[in-house]
Amino acid sequence: MLFNSYQFAFGFLPAVLILFWILSGSAQRRAAGAFLIFASLFFYAWWNWHYLFLFLFSIGFNFLWSLLLVAPEAASSSAVKLRRRKVLLGVGIAVNLALLGYFKYRNFLVEGAGAIVGANWSLAPLILPLAVSFFTFEQITFLTSAYRGEKGARDFVSYCLFITFFPHLIAGPIVRYDEIYPQFNRDTRFQLTAENLSAGLMIFVIGLFKKVMIADTYRLIANPLFDKATALSFWDAWGAALAFSLQIYFDFSGYSDMAIGLARMFGVKFPENFDSPYQARDIIQFWRRWHITLSSFLRDYLYIPLGGNRHGEVRRYVNLFITMLLGGLWHGASWTFVIWGALHGVFLSINHLWVASKRRMPEPAAWALTFILVTGAWVFFRSPTFARAAQMLRAMAGLSGFSWATARRSIGWHEVRTIAIGLGLVLFCPNRQTIVAYQWRSDLGYAAAFAVLAGLSIMSMSNPPPFIYFQF
Repeated sequence: MLFNSYQFAFGFLPAVLILFWILSGSAQRRAAGAFLIFASLFFYAWWNWHYLFLFLFSIGFNFLWSLLLVAPEAASSSAVKLRRRKVLLGVGIAVNLALLGYFKYRNFLVEGAGAIVGANWSLAPLILPLAVSFFTFEQITFLTSAYRGEKGARDFVSYCLFITFFPHLIAGPIVRYDEIYPQFNRDTRFQLTAENLSAGLMIFVIGLFKKVMIADTYRLIANPLFDKATALSFWDAWGAALAFSLQIYFDFSGYSDMAIGLARMFGVKFPENFDSPYQARDIIQFWRRWHITLSSFLRDYLYIPLGGNRHGEVRRYVNLFITMLLGGLWHGASWTFVIWGALHGVFLSINHLWVASKRRMPEPAAWALTFILVTGAWVFFRSPTFARAAQMLRAMAGLSGFSWATARRSIGWHEVRTIAIGLGLVLFCPNRQTIVAYQWRSDLGYAAAFAVLAGLSIMSMSNPPPFIYFQF
């Protein structure tokens, strides 16, 4: 069930809000949490009910395993018990990664091994379970919370709600148990309030508008060009790359806004996931603004455990490169994603070396270089094959010529204007956080803005394409 579908907007969401409101007002307020778990499982099963059993297995295994990590005897500081707990944590994480690896990387690894030995090995393709990458990461954060002895590890209802909560279940933001557990267990946790409902609806509608009115517009420009069988001109290649850069930003930031807005309706505040990343002046700043929760997860659960910057400069850059390489692979079982991650690993390493040299670049030049590098890397992220990505990059470099002849291009003045408008939005306009924090002069103005955004979005939801990050 897509957030940008009529079934969700006019069926599932109103029903859940009404029943939640009824239960939150009853004497058995904990029943409201149990209801949200059930509703979230229904939301998940809507896509493919067969994988609901895999999801339930993951929930059951991780909760039972967490009990081993927080058992009373584990509180001892003896070296033997500390090693035992570390081994148990490692095994629990390994089981989650094995589950992810089997469904997401099985064919990729088998075909890669076959290519190394010169054989043509292949397996029947598997349908990727919905949200397997995101709920695997959040299971890892939960096991780590249990290992650290953080509050709430034995609370089964709160744990289930943390994993299943439908606003972030499919594609994040990646939240951590210690961020969410206190919000699920305060006195007012299961209450609808006018303030939360109005703020949540506005955030949700801004995200919906980003998706259906903006991102899907650039999808219509980017997809035909990336999927085109023939070589592209310089203008078409840059048009495709810029259109996809805008599409993926508005698509995923739109989804994140919708998730944050939905959670806010229930009184839960998710961490922010985007902060005008295309305004960044370097790659380090870009990754502090783009998919913020993933960047934080990779830093805390991969880069730092690898050693971070604690073992010298060379090891630091190796760890950084490995982190981004694996971050790229997390996005998909394809060499194009691996190359995308590797490129950002190289970019970040060079950026840190540049910062260490204490040299400076004029801000406009720094921004232009950053944006060009990010846009060029997106070509690998979006291209169906490495060959197609290389072909597009050659065209972007001008190696296919600079002719503006109509017979050689698909990008026209309408597409150029559309891309220019999108660039203006991401570079000069306030982001969603700023818009929501704006002090509206009247409730009427706030309501009018909401009505316009909602009305335009609803009229464009008849045949919604899925979010880009649903495939991850």
